[in-house]
Amino acid sequence: MPHPDLSANPIVRLSDLSLSYPAHSGGREFEAVEGLTLDVAQGQVVALLGESGSGKSTLAKFIAGRASDATEKGARIKLTGGAAHVMNVPMRRLSRRTRSRLTAYVGYLAQDAGATLTPELNVGDILFEPIVERSKHFDRDELGERIAEMMDIVALPLSKLQEYPYELSKGQRQRIAVMRALMLDPSLLVIDEPTLGVDANNRPKIVDLMRWYRERTNAAMVLISHDIGMLEALGQEVLVMQQGRLVGQGDINEIFRSADHGYVQRLAQALRATAYDEIAEE
Repeated sequence: MPHPDLSANPIVRLSDLSLSYPAHSGGREFEAVEGLTLDVAQGQVVALLGESGSGKSTLAKFIAGRASDATEKGARIKLTGGAAHVMNVPMRRLSRRTRSRLTAYVGYLAQDAGATLTPELNVGDILFEPIVERSKHFDRDELGERIAEMMDIVALPLSKLQEYPYELSKGQRQRIAVMRALMLDPSLLVIDEPTLGVDANNRPKIVDLMRWYRERTNAAMVLISHDIGMLEALGQEVLVMQQGRLVGQGDINEIFRSADHGYVQRLAQALRATAYDEIAEE
């Protein structure tokens, strides 16, 4: 798949999209997202908000082309209604080959990314891993300079490149995971709780890295975060989800200030009242 031309069409286009998890282990099919319509333009940042189980992480995983990445039998995401295009690629019945090519242009940070770094690789090799998987020929010096710049932004000394995940704190592993998601210079970045496990002093550095990346690449971003500072710094358009449905949409300050929907108001109050130490997991 050649580098996609996204000048005319949205980088993400969802039309009346519904996503489900198939029935398994005696349970019923579960509809995680219902009737969602959304366009994300090149360079735009869209934030997804909602309580645990609202469908945010399911939607993020699907947009990122990881719908078939199942860890448990029957847990794969199924497109059950509407249409979806990412980077002009139709997402219904996505072939393995097309999916592999698509994910070269879509950076994805799962909620548990910091905990799933390859344990037998040191940090430097972990960061080079996505590049090595795509090509054996690349400018190692140029990439080394970019890594050094990112390490400086997130306040990690270069000596950490020689360490292994077990030698790092939870917050340090998360910062490395965020950097790894940027290594292929994705045109679309889908990030699920990027500051999860990062202490309050270092969370703004993740925001700085996201801002640096956007300024450098004009990438589109789909962001899930309970970090109100990150949402206010990066979020342009906010979607509020409840039980798989869209219940609010607009500018973050407009949503939080004038939302008529009681659920949106309660969510806004909860975000402002907490210090982000308690993260609801989907």
